[in-house]
Amino acid sequence: MMTTQTLKNAQDEVFFTITYRKDQDLFYANWIGADLSLAQVQEGALLFLSLIKEKEQSKLLNDNRQLIGVWDEANDWLANEWMPQVIQAGLSKFAHIYSKDFYANLSAEFLEDNAKKIGGFEIKLFDDEQKAVDWLMAD
Repeated sequence: MMTTQTLKNAQDEVFFTITYRKDQDLFYANWIGADLSLAQVQEGALLFLSLIKEKEQSKLLNDNRQLIGVWDEANDWLANEWMPQVIQAGLSKFAHIYSKDFYANLSAEFLEDNAKKIGGFEIKLFDDEQKAVDWLMAD
């Protein structure tokens, strides 16, 4: 069973979906579009935070394959505000699937560096969804 929630921008275009994959016992977040704003990243990240608290789930599959452009502006907020809260809520493993976009990948690597400095959960970057899921499912 899957339950999906969707966020849209001012043009009524979907920029974020999050699905709880009960069969795999993980959340799947999909980011879509180009040059997401800080407010959009915050909206998606806070939705995930509320869901992880509700479901008490410890794994996130974060998919950026449909994302283009830099989201570095959000990285400081993610590191200083969001990460401590999701760690407290129970996040233990964060698998990130790279975008095909070079600049989006630089932002992802910056996110990974921040997460490793903070500690509290494992983070790993992938270019393949199945490998990411396998890593999340392994104990």
